[in-house]
Amino acid sequence: MTLQRTKRFSRLNRALGWTATVMVWERLLPALTPFLLLAAAIAVASQWGLFLALGTIVHIAVLVVGIAIATTAAVLNLRGFKTPTFTETNTRLAVDNKVTPEYLLGLRHLKKQPSLKIGKAKAGLAKGDPFALRYLMLVLIMFGYLSQGPVPWTQVASGFAPLGKPGVVLVAMDAHP
Repeated sequence: MTLQRTKRFSRLNRALGWTATVMVWERLLPALTPFLLLAAAIAVASQWGLFLALGTIVHIAVLVVGIAIATTAAVLNLRGFKTPTFTETNTRLAVDNKVTPEYLLGLRHLKKQPSLKIGKAKAGLAKGDPFALRYLMLVLIMFGYLSQGPVPWTQVASGFAPLGKPGVVLVAMDAHP
């Protein structure tokens, strides 16, 4: 067994780096969830034509309030955010590869290092969406599609751009032939 200094891009160091990246992503995902929910809510409201009836100022106000609420929720989800320590990363990599953390520490000075697998990111949307609003948005999108049929993409896009509303016209069905 030949001992050496660990190379910067050794298999172990790459696996530790990618594991740390996955762990950071898991910790950031709950902060992104409120913005995803806001985008879904705007799309649903646009699909149903709610923004077409609003004036431009009210539409802008609704979007600003939505962004403020999503930003507040994201900041609350980021409280206590910290990057993973070496010990946390090493332990996670060891668990993902079904070995002990001490075994990985012993690999640091080996010339030939085995390939290590990086675990998949664990779902973190539940922390950022404790009331499961993502499912409500999905149900509302499906209900809107079933009740109104497909709507033009320009109508959905108009919810995100209050100043550049495309000329989308809602046609009312006349009861008389």
